[in-house]
Amino acid sequence: MALQQGSIDEFDKNWVSRPETTYNHWTSGWPKNQIQSAFRNHWLLFREFMQNCDYETSLEVGCGRGTISSYFAENGFRCTLLDSSAAVLETAKGAFAKNGHDAEFVHGDAMDIPFPECSFDVVVSIGLLEHFEDIGRAIEEQYRVLRPGGLFLGYIVPERPENLQRYFRWINRLLALVAKLRPKSIKGTDQKKTDIFRSDYGSGRYLDTLNALDVTDVEVMGVYPLPMISHSPDFPFSLLPAPLEWVLTRTFELVLFGRRLLLKRNPWICREEVGQAFLLVFRKQD
Repeated sequence: MALQQGSIDEFDKNWVSRPETTYNHWTSGWPKNQIQSAFRNHWLLFREFMQNCDYETSLEVGCGRGTISSYFAENGFRCTLLDSSAAVLETAKGAFAKNGHDAEFVHGDAMDIPFPECSFDVVVSIGLLEHFEDIGRAIEEQYRVLRPGGLFLGYIVPERPENLQRYFRWINRLLALVAKLRPKSIKGTDQKKTDIFRSDYGSGRYLDTLNALDVTDVEVMGVYPLPMISHSPDFPFSLLPAPLEWVLTRTFELVLFGRRLLLKRNPWICREEVGQAFLLVFRKQD
């Protein structure tokens, strides 16, 4: 049986058919919804790992609409965005144009990245690696194109039904019922999502893939210690009406502020079994 390799066709179907593909998750101001807030917090955490480093170039693998790369671009990076879906890349180009950012957009395979060795200072992916069974090959390719001393940031969203989301399923079911009974109250509720392969691998399996690589400063941590409140929390994430999103976002910001005061660290970090995702970080040995 062939290994799952990123569910390319399924992603294409979702990106060309669902209204969520037009969302722009980057913002230079206050986040207006849960997704903007999440990506802002991703960036703030990633930035901590890049302090005191003279990094200038970044590659986002499996870029989607390229939201995290917009943060890199806004902060002076020369950005390259790679995706196997031509439809996705067109969406990313539109988002970058709207945001006033520049980047190079490349149609290519994460399992065979079309760049020579040691090409980038930072290689980042958001919600990519869990869609591969052969995670070793995917990580090796990203390692290969990193420059010595370069930083790998892999944000991984495994199939994990028992994380903190389980306490909020009843809310999402209620919202889904409202959306079904009153479809005009929540847009885009009549379109079904094409199923996408997603593994349930924990961080241990990813760490094992690093044994054959010359890496240092390896860290792994749970991230995103907040629920996803939506009538459809699956990919692509579906937003609630703007007033509800604004209230939820402000509430979550207060929660994160309290976590920072209590824990004395970045509040986006949590136990792996609790968070919506986990982050794998390493540097390529000089």
